[in-house]
Amino acid sequence: MFKIILTNGNKDIELYFKLRNTEIARKWFDELQKNYEIFEDDRFASWHEENLVEEFNRNADIICCYDPVITSRLNSKSSQKKLNYMHKYFEDLRGEVDKGTDWFNNAPVEVQQALNNINIIIHKLESQINDKKQPTLTVTFKNRPRIPLTENDMNFFTCKWTKGTVYIDYCHVGKTVLDVFKDKDPNCHAIRPQTHYSADFVVKFGRGIPLFLFYIRKLVINCWLKTQNFNFDNINLGLIPVADIIQEVPFSELKKFNRVKSVTCIV
Repeated sequence: MFKIILTNGNKDIELYFKLRNTEIARKWFDELQKNYEIFEDDRFASWHEENLVEEFNRNADIICCYDPVITSRLNSKSSQKKLNYMHKYFEDLRGEVDKGTDWFNNAPVEVQQALNNINIIIHKLESQINDKKQPTLTVTFKNRPRIPLTENDMNFFTCKWTKGTVYIDYCHVGKTVLDVFKDKDPNCHAIRPQTHYSADFVVKFGRGIPLFLFYIRKLVINCWLKTQNFNFDNINLGLIPVADIIQEVPFSELKKFNRVKSVTCIV
């Protein structure tokens, strides 16, 4: 079991989660117990009203003061196609998680952070477009290792979301096959199915997907896959569930909070 404490600076709320009885859940929990320092504590998608366009452009300006590599900006009418285009800047400038490009590695810390910020903002905007009814919380940690998934671990990937479920977060730079499908982004040059896990996680607080809608969506995705030329050993559609909330908390209550105060394992 573990708990997440959310805060708004004046008030806290404790959320408790029970681990699933799978090998990958136990391996993920072993990583969570190592108490890595929280890196992102404010990554709430489809949660609060935010001026994300303005925030994106501000971070793009920080990058361009160092090196004018981003030649476009967002506006309130920016489409998913535009977000796909802007995400390519992040992919090309950032490089892989463990290596990074020369540009990224030589950039000042504030520029590196601005680049990471635009990636997060793009995903928040995509959630507003594609998953308006699927508020999520993502928690990432500093200096956590990435560990290869086994073939057995990969059997647990799913895109049938359930309310209050914790999933292992995507820990690569690029897009999963499912994201390419959702974003209608066939020209993405950084398609990377998830092959590793870390302590990072995402919690979905929206309504679960009804079974009949899931089967319809699965059929549509499978038909789409037949038109693609992917050459991956494992497509790994979706995310891997590892835990579930054990209390009922109305989202109207959760919306009052905007920061992760702590994540604590209870053995």
